[in-house]
Amino acid sequence: MSYQSVIEQLRTSTDRQVMEAYRRYGLGLITEAQFVQLAAAVIAEANNSAVTVADVALSAELTRLSGIAHAPLGILPFSGDQRRLEKGVRTLLDEVAVTGDITERLTRFARTEPLTAANNAYSTAVTGSPSVEGWVRQMDGDPCQLCQWWWRGGRVWPKSHRMAHHKGCSCTQRVVTVDRVKAVAR
Repeated sequence: MSYQSVIEQLRTSTDRQVMEAYRRYGLGLITEAQFVQLAAAVIAEANNSAVTVADVALSAELTRLSGIAHAPLGILPFSGDQRRLEKGVRTLLDEVAVTGDITERLTRFARTEPLTAANNAYSTAVTGSPSVEGWVRQMDGDPCQLCQWWWRGGRVWPKSHRMAHHKGCSCTQRVVTVDRVKAVAR
């Protein structure tokens, strides 16, 4: 199973759990405060899992490319996620009075958060790995125009260059290892 498909499964599972909590809130089975805490906790846990998956995925890719085992770097999730996510869920609930329905926005929030956490963690791992020299943007199966422009014809970026993402972007960094970079003749 590919890194992208694992992250997609995580996004789908997170969305399903958050929407089930929202359904229970709508039925009056849980309070607003309980819903906010539960939804934020589900998303925070997904973010933590996404960080771990990204770190392990890079170590697996480096092992595959080099034939030598590479341990994960131990990238840690952001510690302030619960409070930030609770604020985000509350903001969405405040929208109910204005729009009447927040299911689409809640789904987008639940699906985007783990993807963003994975993208940030993978980028951090790429930057921190001594085995990585650079990266090429690997677009998803149906890249948007912006992602195609960011691809820049397969340009190899230095590992210190942060990969640009937009909300919902599932493009990843395909690493270029140190042993694959050829010296430039002068």
